[in-house]
Amino acid sequence: MDNEFYNAFASPISITQNALIDNETGTSQKPPKLMDIDDYNVWSERFGNWVEAYHLDAWEHTEEQYVRPTRNNVTNGEPLTLREMSLEDKKKYRDEKLMVSLLQQAIKEDILILLQHDGTAYSIWTELEAKFIGSDDMLKNKKSLIKKEFDLFRGLKSENTKQIIDRYCNLVRNMSKLGIKKDTDELVEKLADALPHETWGTFLMML
Repeated sequence: MDNEFYNAFASPISITQNALIDNETGTSQKPPKLMDIDDYNVWSERFGNWVEAYHLDAWEHTEEQYVRPTRNNVTNGEPLTLREMSLEDKKKYRDEKLMVSLLQQAIKEDILILLQHDGTAYSIWTELEAKFIGSDDMLKNKKSLIKKEFDLFRGLKSENTKQIIDRYCNLVRNMSKLGIKKDTDELVEKLADALPHETWGTFLMML
């Protein structure tokens, strides 16, 4: 029994799980990835922190529309070539292109193609936010359902201990993605209640 309990928590992390963790938190080489529009709230904070840590100047281009300089500064005039740009203009242009590239890396393609943007970092960022707000009602419903799922969580007779714990951990991860927080005591108590008491009752009373 002790081995089953240990193995349920200490099973090796697979390559796939490592990839999922990298997608969620990012690495020094790549930003956190948005895989589902419902994850926007948590992802946008992580992504913003990542860009500010590694490419602070580029982050400014999500806050203000970049306009490529033109000859004689005429609106809608012929844009300057890179050779014609000043050093300052070249830096702004490079930061803009970097921010666009980071967003393209960070947003899953099937989400990105739904955004009505003009190709600038600012328009991609604002359209993504608008897309999320548009699905706000759906998100509220999803939160309500997952809270109810947590309240009603129980182990099934057909499940072994590991299956119960795996299903519970997946539920807690989904709650976290939606910004639903529970304190540690409540999380532990809920899992303890879900484990089969004929097997774990005595052990759990000792904790």
